[in-house]
Amino acid sequence: MKRFLIAALVMAVAFMIVADDLMAHGGQYRGPGGAVPPNQREPSDPTPPPPPPPSGPPTTPPPTTPPTGPAPGPTTPTTPTPTTPQPTTPGMGDTKKGAKGSLGFENWVFWYHNNKADIENLKKALYSRVSSENPLFQIGGKNLSNRSDATQDIRAKVESEIIPALLWAMDKKNSDHQDTESASYLALAKMAKDAEQIELIKKGLDHDLKHDLIVQESAAVALGLLRRESAAHQFSAVDLDKVREFLFGVVEDDKYQARTRSFAAMAIGLLGDQPSGSGSYSGHAATSDRFFALMQKDYSHPDILVGLLLGVGLQPAPSISEGNRELLRNCLNKGQMGSLDVQGLHQSYAALTLGRIGNAKDITILERAMHNKRNKDKNVQRSCAIGLGQLGRLVTGEDRVAVAKTLLDSTDKVKDASAHNFAIISLADLIIADVKADKTDVLGNTKVGDFLLKLADDGKYIQRPFGALALGLIGAAITDETTIPMYGEFRSKSLDILRNGLASKKLDKRGRAAFATSLGIIKDHTSVKELVAIVSDTKEDQELRGYAALALGLIGHGTNDVLIPIREALKERRSEELRQQTATALGLLKDKDAVDLLVEELEQAKSQNVKGQVVLALAKIGDARAVEPLIKLLKDEKEQDLTRALACAGLGVIGDLEWLPSLSRISLDVNYRASTDAVNEILSFI
Repeated sequence: MKRFLIAALVMAVAFMIVADDLMAHGGQYRGPGGAVPPNQREPSDPTPPPPPPPSGPPTTPPPTTPPTGPAPGPTTPTTPTPTTPQPTTPGMGDTKKGAKGSLGFENWVFWYHNNKADIENLKKALYSRVSSENPLFQIGGKNLSNRSDATQDIRAKVESEIIPALLWAMDKKNSDHQDTESASYLALAKMAKDAEQIELIKKGLDHDLKHDLIVQESAAVALGLLRRESAAHQFSAVDLDKVREFLFGVVEDDKYQARTRSFAAMAIGLLGDQPSGSGSYSGHAATSDRFFALMQKDYSHPDILVGLLLGVGLQPAPSISEGNRELLRNCLNKGQMGSLDVQGLHQSYAALTLGRIGNAKDITILERAMHNKRNKDKNVQRSCAIGLGQLGRLVTGEDRVAVAKTLLDSTDKVKDASAHNFAIISLADLIIADVKADKTDVLGNTKVGDFLLKLADDGKYIQRPFGALALGLIGAAITDETTIPMYGEFRSKSLDILRNGLASKKLDKRGRAAFATSLGIIKDHTSVKELVAIVSDTKEDQELRGYAALALGLIGHGTNDVLIPIREALKERRSEELRQQTATALGLLKDKDAVDLLVEELEQAKSQNVKGQVVLALAKIGDARAVEPLIKLLKDEKEQDLTRALACAGLGVIGDLEWLPSLSRISLDVNYRASTDAVNEILSFI
C-alpha cells in the first residue's frame, strides 16, 4: 500500500474498475499502475500495488520518519498475479464482441482522467457565475445579492467551520494518524487567505518537528496550492517569493526524501503564474534561472530532476531565456543537461517542457526527436507527440499546417500505441486552435479531418476511443452555432459517428463509454434518450453506465426523466466508478436532492467501503449541506483512519477556492506513461 493517502485510495478504485467485487475505499481515479495487466507494462511503468483485501477494514501503514539522506533509486516493478483477463495481443482486449477489454495504459480512460478538469469544470457548474469575478471570494459588496444561496453557504462555512476543522486535524494529537494530518495540509492550502496560514503549512516541513514523511510531502505540495486564478485574490509578491525561497531550500536540502524535494519543485511551478518580484527576486525570470541552475546539478534520484523539469514547464514562457531553452534542447537531443548525462526519462520530460515553454524553433526540435530512429525510448516519442500539439497552438497558418502534417505522418511511422494516441489528441488541439481563431487552415489544407472521422468510425480497437474524444472536443469548440460551412459539416459527420459508436455492439463496453463521454462533451441533446436507457439498465456494464451518466451531466439536460435514473444509480453500491460518475453528473446538473440522499446514507452506512464511496460522492457534488457530516466523520475517533482522512480531503474539495483544481496544471497534457514515483503520486491527489 502506498504511503500517501490519496494514492492509496486510487489503488482501490483501480481494482474496482477491473474487478467490481473487490473492496474500494474511494479516491479519484486517474490511471494507477495496478489497473494494467503485467504483460502490457514496460519497465518504466508504475509498480503495481497489491490488491485490497476482499473484506474487512483496510490496513494503514505505521507512521514513518524521514530518512536522513536521499531515497534510493527506483526498484524494478514486480509482476503480481493478473487481476484481469489477459488479451492475446497487448491492448486488444477480449475477443468476445461487446465484452470489456483489459485495461492497459494505452486506454483512453488514463488520458481522460488526467485531462478532465477543464472538460467537466465541475465547480463552475455547481456555482453558476453571474459576474466576472469568482463568487466564492465575494463576501460582501454589490455582487453579494447575485450569488446563489449554496455559494453563500459554502463561503460562510469555509470561514466558520471548514478551516477550523482543518486546523484541528493538523494537530497530530487530534488527527492521531499521518493520513488525516497530511490531508489537512492539502485541504487548508486550497482555501488559505493569509500569511499566518502559509506559515502553518510550512511547519509541516520543519525538520525539528519530526513530521511523518507523508506529512512533509503533503506540505510541500500544499504550498503550490496557494495559487489563485483571480488576480484580485492572489497572495502578494512578497508572500509568494518567500514561499518560493522556502521551497527552493527544500529542493536543495538532501536531508529531505527525494520525493519531497520533487514535490517542492513542482509546487514552485504551480506558483509560476502568480505575482513575483520582491526582495532579491527580480520576477519570474529569477525563478526560471534558478530552476535551470538546479537542473545542472547531479542528483542520486531521478525524481528530483523530473520535478524540476515539470516545475519550470509551468513558468511563464517569457521568463525563459534562449540560453536556457538551449539546455532543454540539448537534454532532449543529446541526453545531456549541461555537463551531465541524463536518462531517457529526463529526455521525455524535456520534450514536454519544450512543448509548454518553447517557441517556433522547437517545433523542428520535437519533430526530429520524435522520428529519431537512434532513440529507442518510447516515452520520448510520446512526449514529443504531446509537445507538438502544445507548440502547434502557438503558431498560425502554414506553420500550424506543417505541425499537423508531421503529427499525421507520425501516426504511420510511430508504432507505439500511446504515442499514436497522444498524436490524435494533439491533432484535435490544432483544429480547436483554428476554430478559436476563425481559421480553417488545418481542416482545409490537410487530411486531418478525414483521418479523425475514419479513425473514430472504423479505426483500430485501441485508437477508436481517442478518435471519438478528438471529435467530441473539436465539435464542442465548433458548437452548433457555427457560421463556417466546413466546420458545420465536420460537426454533423462527427455526431453521426459518435451516435453510431455508442450503439455499436462491435466495440467493447469501455470503448462505448468513450463514445458516450464524447457525446457529452459535444453536448448532443439528441442522444439523451439513449444515454438514459443505459444508465437505467441495471444489467448493463457499471463503467459504461457511469460514463453515460457523466455524458448526461455534461449535456446539462436536468429534467426529472434524466435526474431520477441517475439518482437511483448513485444509490447502488456495486461499483465505485458508477458511484463517482453519477455523483459528478448530478453535480453538473446542480441536483440538490442527491445531497440529502447521500448524507442520509452516510449516517446509516456501516462499512468502510460504503462510507468511502459516499464521502467522495458528496465532495463531487460540493454542497454546503455536506460540510457538517464530513466534519463529524473527521472528528469521530471510532472511525477508521482512512475514512477520517478521506472526510478531510472531501472538505478540501468542497471548500477549494479555485474553479479548476490547481493540480490540473500538472496533469493536463502530461505524459503519464513516463512514470516516476513522484509523478504517479501527484497525479492521484484530490
